[in-house]
Amino acid sequence: MDQATITLIVSVVTLISTFSVAYAQMKIASAKIKLDLYNKRFAVYISALEYYQATWYESPDRMKEKGNQFVKFYRESKFLFEPSDGAYETLGKIQKNGAVIHSYEMHNHQRENHLADDRLCLKELHRSSVAAREEFETNLLELEKQMDKYIQFKTISGWKLLQ
Repeated sequence: MDQATITLIVSVVTLISTFSVAYAQMKIASAKIKLDLYNKRFAVYISALEYYQATWYESPDRMKEKGNQFVKFYRESKFLFEPSDGAYETLGKIQKNGAVIHSYEMHNHQRENHLADDRLCLKELHRSSVAAREEFETNLLELEKQMDKYIQFKTISGWKLLQ
């Protein structure tokens, strides 16, 4: 073999190797972006679930803390989901229901601990809170359906060099 042929073969092998490495890095970067989006979207769902649980089992202070965390994820969700899926609107309903429940629990806690006088009609707040809890649960189930395509790995498979 002459020098030109060897140079050509080495160049082709180098080109193929470079292409293979670049292609593998592209696939890895793509998978990482998909995983990052999945983690962000799943965190929105977990935040809604934790907020829901806090409205049933936590103190008003803890409920407020979870509510504040939820608001961050709620606002972020506008950029993570397609508007046509309705997830952002459902999360807005969840935020409003949580605020109603927190308001009742906070006023009830203050009344029970003699921290405030009983000027507020707790009966009406309680009625609103019960309705909000029921709607909160309905919204959470609706959110699960809306997020289904975003938080399942049904269509993702491991990458292969040649497909």
